[in-house]
Amino acid sequence: MRLIAPLWSRATYRGWVWMILGGALMMPFMMVGAVFYNWRRPESGFDGILHPAVYLGVLPLVAAVSLLLPDREVERTAARRLLDARFASPDDGTWNARWRTGCWFTLHAAVGGLVSGVTLATVPFTVYLAYYGTLLATGGLAEPPDPYWGWFVEWGTVTGPLLLAALIGFVAAATAGMKALAPRLLGQSAADRLAASRAESARLAARNRIARELHDSVGHALSVVVVQSEAAARLIAADPAFAAEAMTAVGETARGALAELDAVIGALREDRDGSRAPQRDLADLEALAAESGVDADLQVTGDPGALSRLASREIYRIVQESLTNVLRHADEPRAAVAVAVGERECTVTVTSPAARRPRRRTGRGGRGLIGMAERAAVLGGTAETDWTPGRWTVRAAVPLETGKAEE
Repeated sequence: MRLIAPLWSRATYRGWVWMILGGALMMPFMMVGAVFYNWRRPESGFDGILHPAVYLGVLPLVAAVSLLLPDREVERTAARRLLDARFASPDDGTWNARWRTGCWFTLHAAVGGLVSGVTLATVPFTVYLAYYGTLLATGGLAEPPDPYWGWFVEWGTVTGPLLLAALIGFVAAATAGMKALAPRLLGQSAADRLAASRAESARLAARNRIARELHDSVGHALSVVVVQSEAAARLIAADPAFAAEAMTAVGETARGALAELDAVIGALREDRDGSRAPQRDLADLEALAAESGVDADLQVTGDPGALSRLASREIYRIVQESLTNVLRHADEPRAAVAVAVGERECTVTVTSPAARRPRRRTGRGGRGLIGMAERAAVLGGTAETDWTPGRWTVRAAVPLETGKAEE
């Protein structure tokens, strides 16, 4: 059964379609070759397009043209859909991927042209054998047909189907061979896999670093929550004011940890889908100002569309962190936010009232300011803070060109 399974296998006929497409790719090259062949041998006429020398002679031309055609994705799609080949696509920017795809295109045209030619010759000949074999067997034909190959035509009712079955078997074998070859020529090479492995290792190392930082940050926040809540529980009767202050600190610490946890988990998630809301950017600043709990005077000048999506998102985060700090530490929950998009850079200035110089935190504290500086540094910019009597200021600047390059 395994020997005759290709006769009704869908894979065989999908592969046959793939080869017919290869024959269509080969036909323009055969016509060009026939022109030169007929120029050298005018007496050949139309037969030049079918000559084996023309077929072999145009293969170098097919190979040369394949390096110039933008056919890589088309060939991969056809191999996946029609040959059921499985492979990971390489980086098209490398010469290695280009020449291997060129080899595949050349084989597609060569094998497809050969199979298409055999198909065009065999199928009509099979009908010829079946027809005249039936007439000769039943006595319905007085003289042998022309051309006549003796027993091969006389037994045409048998040799015809056998010839067709042999053609289908040849197509099935060619399909299996090209399917096995597809990953080598269309998939990733050893160098591609090594580069992908290195990139994956770097990505995992970065994710592990972020996870460690998140563990430290959330662990610290939970420690503060435990200490403050226990202190509040012990002193709630003796010192209600202190207990209220401690619980306020617990709430602020927990909210900060929850916000950081949500941001990092959202960035690390790999199962994002279309139902997940897109990350906010400068277009959402008004909503941020309204939701922050800060009386914010927001001014945006210039064209925010000049920023890349990455830069727009990071600047939004810088403003968000600045307003969070205002809410936590300013004398009054109000701030002036100015975002100016210029020709070369985008600047952010957030000012809030502060009658005294904020105390510099030590240890693990002050991650909001560090986070703003890191976000700006990723884009090639800067972020800094400044205090003057009565005012606390956050300034950040991000180059537009760098932001676009990072997109």
